[in-house]
Amino acid sequence: MKLAKGMLIKTNYSGPYRIRSVRRSCTCPLFVHENNMDNPPEQPPHIHLHLSRPDGTGHFNIGHFDEETLQSLQQTYCNKTKLDYDHIEILSVDKPVQLSLF
Repeated sequence: MKLAKGMLIKTNYSGPYRIRSVRRSCTCPLFVHENNMDNPPEQPPHIHLHLSRPDGTGHFNIGHFDEETLQSLQQTYCNKTKLDYDHIEILSVDKPVQLSLF
């Protein structure tokens, strides 16, 4: 399922969040590589999400997730006992995503 503005998601380490915008087809390097390498390699195409709390407050960003698998490109220990990939979970819709006519 393609992620879209208005959807509710959470990650394995935080959430829930409402998607405010999706940036697709980015190939920017991983943050850890940018900080530790002079010429960091580009990454496979991935998405970055601009998020808010479900009620629309707050501004949060997550990135470097594969949109097909909803899995991160980098392994971490976030809320895990072993090194593994973070992931996004799509939550049930709490209200219509598209505007209603009435």
